[in-house]
Amino acid sequence: DGFLFYVMPYVEGETVRDRMNREKQLPVADAVRIAKEVASALDYAHRHGVVHRDIKPENILLHDGSALVADFGIALAASRSDGGTRMTETGMSLGTPHYMSPEQATAEKLITARSDIYSLGSVLYEMLTGNPPHVGASAQQIIMKIVTEEAASVTKLRKAVPQNVADVIGEAPG
Repeated sequence: DGFLFYVMPYVEGETVRDRMNREKQLPVADAVRIAKEVASALDYAHRHGVVHRDIKPENILLHDGSALVADFGIALAASRSDGGTRMTETGMSLGTPHYMSPEQATAEKLITARSDIYSLGSVLYEMLTGNPPHVGASAQQIIMKIVTEEAASVTKLRKAVPQNVADVIGEAPG
């Protein structure tokens, strides 16, 4: 009757955030595997016209050794909003500041799959280094850094990260 809802299966396990809280930095192979699995899920969503808009460690569930992307609520609500109604007003954006793409951070009207890829690169960066690429005391400071500063290379913060993995993270926003 016009009421929008979605159903998710119950998943036993933990989030990537839970695991990072426990381990700080994940083993390189585990972080890369999780990122690949999330990238595969995002590829499927993107091919079906859905942009998640809030990829972050809390929205990646670890179940039976596999990563599952959760909380498509923002994506579904945004895709269902009518053409005349914007989900955000000027100066507001959807997502979590540490993982926002520059286009989300500046509240651009059109958010594409590139935004999810940027966010996934930020999550991979944090899985490997223990911190997101940009930090600050407030959401505004984080957003300003996302828009104006390049993150330090992951290899500067963790030398054991192979250069090809660092290169992928560096290209994620591109």
